[in-house]
Amino acid sequence: MGRKPRIEYPGGIYHVIQRGNNREFLFDDNAGKEMLLDLLADYREKLGFDLFGYVIMGNHYHLIIRQTETSLQTIMHRVLSLFGRRYNILNSRSGHVFEYRYKAIPVMDDKYLMSLLRYVHRNPVAANICTKVSDYAWSSDHIYRKNKKDNKLVDINYILDIIAKNRSAALRAYVDFMDDKSRDDIAAFEEVDFIGEEELLLIDDYVTADRKPLNDLLRAVTREDSLYQLIKAGSRSRQLTPYKKDFIRAAYSCGYTMEEIGKCMSISDVAVFYLMRGES
Repeated sequence: MGRKPRIEYPGGIYHVIQRGNNREFLFDDNAGKEMLLDLLADYREKLGFDLFGYVIMGNHYHLIIRQTETSLQTIMHRVLSLFGRRYNILNSRSGHVFEYRYKAIPVMDDKYLMSLLRYVHRNPVAANICTKVSDYAWSSDHIYRKNKKDNKLVDINYILDIIAKNRSAALRAYVDFMDDKSRDDIAAFEEVDFIGEEELLLIDDYVTADRKPLNDLLRAVTREDSLYQLIKAGSRSRQLTPYKKDFIRAAYSCGYTMEEIGKCMSISDVAVFYLMRGES
């Protein structure tokens, strides 16, 4: 019985992971890392996909990809087939380069996407390869930190614009988020069941329908008109923080953006971002 085909959805964002065959250290030297990045940049231009983040470790890699014009299956087949051929020639070997098929997880909302980027960029720190995210050369972190908007590999604008429309504020928040050692998202992502060995989750319409107006959501969370009015006026009282966080969670589950949520509370989108992180 053959494998089931991968099922994908247009515009879908995926966390893609793959390890070397028998956990071989494919990327133990820089040549393999450079080869993979060159192929991703080349095929990004040819096939029209978006790469939001990456890290290349010794025996595996993580990518955050949005398919646009071409299916994820086609993208990965092209990149990995050519990588395998070139790697074998370079190392005078034959056979499979990677272990099984790549694994992919659909990314369903912006909050998950940002946490995923943090997980990807902090992989080298978690593996005790370095002590700071910015010390590792083979991730997209340096592209974000240096605000390289016109690079040919990674689209940094999508995620930074989610954090805040003001680029300086977004970059400050990004750096704080990546360098915050008090958070540990690694275990949460490691425990996720991978989708992709047999099939990808089919999402026909990940579009919020009949969502409640933001003001209605805020009233439902606060329950008291005095609290509602204080939050609407942009009050910074710490007593309001739990209500604000509950409101943000409710609004996010309905598909509202940080900018829309912030306007409802008379605060900035970056302030919403910090509240989502658990900071008051």
